[in-house]
Amino acid sequence: MLGKKYYQFYANVNYRACPECLALHGRIASKEDAFPPCSEGGQYMIVPFSHKELPYHKEQQREMRIAAQNELKRRELFNHGIALLGKDNEEAIAKLSESARYDLYIPEVERLVEEKGDILRNDKSLRERLLKQFVQAYSDKFGWRRYERLRELMRIAREEEGIRRLRELLG
Repeated sequence: MLGKKYYQFYANVNYRACPECLALHGRIASKEDAFPPCSEGGQYMIVPFSHKELPYHKEQQREMRIAAQNELKRRELFNHGIALLGKDNEEAIAKLSESARYDLYIPEVERLVEEKGDILRNDKSLRERLLKQFVQAYSDKFGWRRYERLRELMRIAREEEGIRRLRELLG
């Protein structure tokens, strides 16, 4: 007789992940069809495992839930920072800086520049402060454990390209 099977939901935790997928990230179920389909066509997979592996997957689940919650918090901070730009720049910079400690994604900086271009064009000091914080955060993230899997030259190239794009956007 085969042992009991379990299933764990894995979302691609980044700025593109839909809230529904993030809410399911790490969840464990005894039936594969226990997970609703992602409404936004998000990137996810459902991984089967045996009952013998359940303790390992439960431990993973805790870490995965934290990652998903951190991504939601990062989004909240980033969006709040964007909303504050032009109204309360000091608080906006604080929120954007705090969000960047979780992670920083170039497409979101592109969105920020698109939405707040007029404010940024007219305030060189604000642009310079944001650029400094974003460059530091972007550079720091390539020292994180998840980037250690990349070959060193690839990691350096990605970091340099991201910093070049940040300077292009905010310089």
